[in-house]
Formats: sequence, structure tokens, C-alpha cells
Amino acid sequence: MAHKPTVDDLIRDALKAEGVEDLDLPGEPGLPDMVTEVFRGRLWWIGAFMTANMLACTALAVVCGVQLLRVGEVPDIIRWGTGFVFCVIVVVGCKLGYWMQVSRVSAAREIKRLELLIAHLAAELRARS
Repeated sequence: MAHKPTVDDLIRDALKAEGVEDLDLPGEPGLPDMVTEVFRGRLWWIGAFMTANMLACTALAVVCGVQLLRVGEVPDIIRWGTGFVFCVIVVVGCKLGYWMQVSRVSAAREIKRLELLIAHLAAELRARS
């Protein structure tokens, strides 16, 4: 199976064709860097709120699950089961929101990378003329 070139490879090839050899593109961050990057910047409080909400609802879901297994009467089972399902839905929603924030940060990083390339190419064009 042939290796499919990435966008970075295509950019490097285009720059080499233009005579620009020494442009070092920033590398891709790992998963731990992407996860913690949500807590930096202007919207850090959204990531902190979602994380705190996830932890609280996870603990509450465990409590509801344990109580659900302990009770024997149908109305109590319905109450604890409803609490458990609600907490699980909130945790899943917070996780989705958190990963949307990770995606937003990743898209902003790619836009900044393109801005850097455009600025570098503009400086090269100014230097040539």
C-alpha cells in the first residue's frame, strides 16, 4: 500500500520547489498535550467547568448505581435508576463538549501554522524583489 502524503509533506515539497529549504514546521502534539491545552488560553474556564462537572457526576453516578443495587422496592429502583441514567448522560455530554474544545484548539493551531507559512513566504517574496 502506497504512503499517502500529508498536508505537511505537500507544503514542504512546494517550499523546496520554491527554493525554501530551512523551514521547520512545528510538530504535532501528543494526546496529553492536546488534552491539557484546553486549560490554557482565554476559554480555560470552560474546560475546567466541564472537567469538574464530569468528576462530580461520575461520583454521583457511582452512588446512584450502588444504591440502585441495594434497594428492593420498585419506586426506589426507579428513583435511583433515573438518577444514574441522568448522571451518565451528563458525563457523556461533558465529554463530547470537552473533545469539541480539543478540536477547536487543534483547528486554531492549524490556522496559526498556515499563518506562519504565509508570513514566511511573504517575507521570502519581499526579499527576492
